[in-house]
Amino acid sequence: MATLAAWLASLVSAAFGFLSAQIGAKAALYVAVAAVSLTITAALYATIQGLVAGLVSTVTNEAFRMAFYSIWPSNATTCISACLGADVAVFIYRYKVGIVEAMAK
Repeated sequence: MATLAAWLASLVSAAFGFLSAQIGAKAALYVAVAAVSLTITAALYATIQGLVAGLVSTVTNEAFRMAFYSIWPSNATTCISACLGADVAVFIYRYKVGIVEAMAK
């Protein structure tokens, strides 16, 4: 009886070990995808900010600079951040939906 219990315990332990390894690998993949997409989004945001700063710094005429700032709203960086954040959220959502659809096949 003790041998049967030891065999069942080792079987259950091996099954849980296998499942935890699979879940851990998938969790690591999800974290990696989220980190990469957020890094790319941050790089895009920094690039846009750099381009705007470059445009403003090259303009020496004060009238052109005032015209630029009349077109560029004061909350533009917040709006760009919201748009990029929404793009990242949609990307992650579509990625997860693709995984679910692949598992269903």
